Amino acid sequence: MHPVLIDFGFWQLSTYGTLVAAGYLAAILWLKPRLSKMPGMNEDKFWFLIYALFFGAVAGGKILYIAVSLTEMPLSELHIIRDFRYGFVFFGGFLGSTAMGAWAARRLKLPFWSASDYIGVALPLGHAIGRLGCLAAGCCYGKPTEVAWAVRLGGSPLCVTPERLWGIPLHPTQLYESVANALIAAAVWFILIPRIRKGKLAPGTGFLSYIVLYSVARFCIEFYRGDDRGWSYAGLWVSQWLGIVCAGAAGAAIAFKSSQKQK
Repeated sequence: MHPVLIDFGFWQLSTYGTLVAAGYLAAILWLKPRLSKMPGMNEDKFWFLIYALFFGAVAGGKILYIAVSLTEMPLSELHIIRDFRYGFVFFGGFLGSTAMGAWAARRLKLPFWSASDYIGVALPLGHAIGRLGCLAAGCCYGKPTEVAWAVRLGGSPLCVTPERLWGIPLHPTQLYESVANALIAAAVWFILIPRIRKGKLAPGTGFLSYIVLYSVARFCIEFYRGDDRGWSYAGLWVSQWLGIVCAGAAGAAIAFKSSQKQK
């Protein structure tokens, strides 16, 4: 692991922050050349949408993190401002950005579903890169394991992994999720979007399929994670329950859109 990318002595550039920013940049750079393929989109509307999505992701991710963490510690101990770069729950950020994206599309009079299919590529693409930052910082770590591809974290005072796990082989859950996101982005980009553009699938199918695929992947990966993820119920963590809800809702929406298209 390598939590600090560059150390100037008086100031440090964190690898986590750099890779998260690189993820956002990669998503934007992928989307920008495809503005003409999104009905009603132009340069001004694009940047308005990007800012809305970013704000929704940050606010939603932090709010859900606070909500699930309050079961473990009081609000006074969360250090929300001091540790702002850490402490986000992905599903909170996803729901927040989706809500803001829907609001922005309505305000800009954009067809939400047509634009969302391209978000269904950009989001997992950026997420795949951002998860590498988690590995560098030692957060979202896995359970101890003896698999050949295990990773050993620790050795730095900036490492988020507890010292009791330093040097112990752990599941590289950050890499599991990074690879899963990259494969999902490729599937939506190369398989679903061409079919949507040819009229064989309804608009929005790409984005909704991303939700289903990511939710399933996250549900499975959660069993290998060893970090604290807030409350659990019936043996499942909060992210797994949210994944079930999101996958179910997205799957139902795909079925509805498919039935409407066939009429």
